[in-house]
Amino acid sequence: MATQQQIDFAREIYQAAKKATDIAPEFVTAQAILESGWGKSRVGRFNLFGITRGSAWKGRTVLVLTHEYFNTPNRQFAVPERIVSVAKCKTGNRWYYTVYRLFKDFDSLEECLEEHTRLLQKSGYADAWPYRKNAIEFTRRICDGHGSQYATAPGYFAQMVGLIKMVNRICG
Repeated sequence: MATQQQIDFAREIYQAAKKATDIAPEFVTAQAILESGWGKSRVGRFNLFGITRGSAWKGRTVLVLTHEYFNTPNRQFAVPERIVSVAKCKTGNRWYYTVYRLFKDFDSLEECLEEHTRLLQKSGYADAWPYRKNAIEFTRRICDGHGSQYATAPGYFAQMVGLIKMVNRICG
């Protein structure tokens, strides 16, 4: 069961998502919960989704130690990003990286939600975008390996579905 602090966090994100984006607010809230550990592991004050810098970002950034999964043992990162360690996963042809990555540092929750929406509108998510009002189908499509894949962690889809259901109980 969620604590009162977690319920308050979910309700805050849900209400902000209803105003700032046309993606299902239960999807946005569930993803914020998962990516930020209920807001405890956000990057800076407002990056709730673990949005990395990318090549065109001109705003502030924060260098953070994080973990990611890739299909190659020799992924490269540009300085100041750097690999700390790489380990082969026990199942599948995946590699677990511990790496310092640059993340966007937003000035507000609204700016973070706008950027999150902009990223999900990119062509790599074209197959998912028409389903943005259906939280579970949208999640399935950003995790299905067609086009861009939002998260690299195995089990991401199942975690999101559980959180979407919880958000619907708390905020719906």
